Amino acid sequence: MPAFPSKANILTSACIALVVGFTSLPGHAETKAPWVGETLEGEKCVGKSIGFGPYDYLRRAQLAAELNVVESAHFTPEVEGLDSGNTAPAINDIAYTLMAWPNHHRALHSAMKYRMRFKDWPENSQVPPAECQMQRAMEFSPSDPIPYMMYGLLLHKWQQYEKALFAYRVANKLQPNDILTLYNMGLTLVELEQYDEAIKTANTVYAAGMPLPGLKNKLVAAGQWPTAGKAATAEKAPPKVEVQKQKPKKSVDGSE
Repeated sequence: MPAFPSKANILTSACIALVVGFTSLPGHAETKAPWVGETLEGEKCVGKSIGFGPYDYLRRAQLAAELNVVESAHFTPEVEGLDSGNTAPAINDIAYTLMAWPNHHRALHSAMKYRMRFKDWPENSQVPPAECQMQRAMEFSPSDPIPYMMYGLLLHKWQQYEKALFAYRVANKLQPNDILTLYNMGLTLVELEQYDEAIKTANTVYAAGMPLPGLKNKLVAAGQWPTAGKAATAEKAPPKVEVQKQKPKKSVDGSE
């Protein structure tokens, strides 16, 4: 299972730190942000658009005024924490934020938490579920690794492991040194029984200081974690060669 359910406090903090701190990639030019992909249940993703934006969250430093317009009205701390909405129910304010800023990292994170909390999405909901928001974000800003990483988490939660692995691989390609993505990718590799790569991934994240033991524990439970006994299999001593002592030959005259 991805890291959020198992070690929620540690990993949520790590995820928030990641999405807040990621600014290094170049921004994607503003363009239309169509709804693409399908829901976790296989339905086509559909949604609305608004007249404000869409703006690329990777360019938020250059678009501070436009970001403030949305966040001050629709993405307050209460909305982000799913405690209450500001102009509507919390998920509606989150959806509005994402319509204006499709790859808004913290809003996507809140949408993901909401989707995990309420697995059965209402059929008559006017708000597209988180997986649709993430696919729209990936289409809109394909150089941003964060939507791919979060989409992988959501897909893993729904046991769609092959799709989750693909999403993690894209995120890892875009941001190779992120141990949070690698850690969760390792968990997915274990579920797919791709143990060699899972072990390699585990060694990488633990060498980088990942504190969560879940990946190692899963490999141990699967009998795949290389223990000291396995790594250094006792070498068998070479077989003893019995040397048979021969009686000294007697000389012709009978002396030995």
